[in-house]
Amino acid sequence: MTSNLEKMILNKNLLCRKYTTPNRPHSHNMWELIFFEKGETANTVNDVEYPANPGDVFLIGPPHTHAITFRSTPHLHRDLYYTDESVRDVAAMFSEDLYDKLCSDDILHFHMSSNTFQTIIRQEEKLESLAVLASMDNGGITNDELKKISISVLHFVIGLSQIKTISATPSYPKWLLDIIQRLSSPEYFTKSVEDIVSETYYSHATVSNIFREYLGVTLSEYLINLRLEHAAELLTNTPKSTLEICSAVEYDSLSYFIKQFKKKFGVTPHKYRLNTEKHQ
Repeated sequence: MTSNLEKMILNKNLLCRKYTTPNRPHSHNMWELIFFEKGETANTVNDVEYPANPGDVFLIGPPHTHAITFRSTPHLHRDLYYTDESVRDVAAMFSEDLYDKLCSDDILHFHMSSNTFQTIIRQEEKLESLAVLASMDNGGITNDELKKISISVLHFVIGLSQIKTISATPSYPKWLLDIIQRLSSPEYFTKSVEDIVSETYYSHATVSNIFREYLGVTLSEYLINLRLEHAAELLTNTPKSTLEICSAVEYDSLSYFIKQFKKKFGVTPHKYRLNTEKHQ
């Protein structure tokens, strides 16, 4: 980096800050989660220039040198600051090697949807106001409480990044990801196998084989598991009878439903409900 590289020393209690000015080349003693809100910007990290436009988010830290130059004005970007320990802890929740990836030249950066971005900006604005109150020791909220709220934003952003990375992996067929997403809804996973297969434009055998290849089970086995998990939730959280639940998860035979449920959970639906009631 050039000789005008500066060291940005940030107070460990600093939570957030907004900027309308460019940044000369510098490094950090803390991690910063940067949200670009206004203007077209060149965001340079370790000598690599990234275009940064409204809705873009970056996570950079002590391993990275950094500079911001304007391509258009007015400009506004907001930073949330984190200790290295906090970033390590959050990264470890996702994978053992994620922290090392975050430290590499392959930095975390992506574009957020407008709704998600605006929601985070509104929360950060509230965080800024609360940080002022916390600094005045008015007793309403402590800096530690604010840090925990701030860390939840970091966790959310890293989670979004992980989802985007996994979804973009070419080894996963898009139609398979679409089906898995829709199968999170009871209205969808209680459909017949034939109805679900018909939406893919593939044969039943092909869909089952691809499910087995990527998930280790066939579509039918995947649906059975989802339905039985949902049945267990209904037994725990509703007063519905076993017969009503059997119907709700699209089993035609009560005896077969009970048999399948016992095979998965080791007890009958009635016994399962009794066991959960004991622990509530």
